[in-house]
Amino acid sequence: MSLPSSDFTRQLPASVRKQLLVARIAVERVEFVQAVEQFRDSVQPAHMVRKALSGSVLGSLNPANSLLRLLDFTRGHPYVGSLMGSVISLLLRKRLVRSVFTRLLKMGLLGGAMYGIRQFLSKDRTR
Repeated sequence: MSLPSSDFTRQLPASVRKQLLVARIAVERVEFVQAVEQFRDSVQPAHMVRKALSGSVLGSLNPANSLLRLLDFTRGHPYVGSLMGSVISLLLRKRLVRSVFTRLLKMGLLGGAMYGIRQFLSKDRTR
């Protein structure tokens, strides 16, 4: 690889640097507007429900696959996690909701443990 010539190593005049900076700002502004438009399109409720349900509930009823699809959905939409955290924290302030939520959480943990044990035992039988 050859070294750059001395023409490239000289500092550019201020007017050229200013023009490059203005052009870079314009490009970044256009990219930002495009990203906001894509975000706005993906935030529509119909699109979010369609994407969350595609292949997870309609295609297969495998709970592990559904959970992985849900996690993939939340990775693509990080605001969903923060929104759910805010909603859960608001709901947990109410005593009745807190007791119902803890019961549901315990049932979910128990169901997940039973599902894991069942999967482990079914793997063991196939060997």
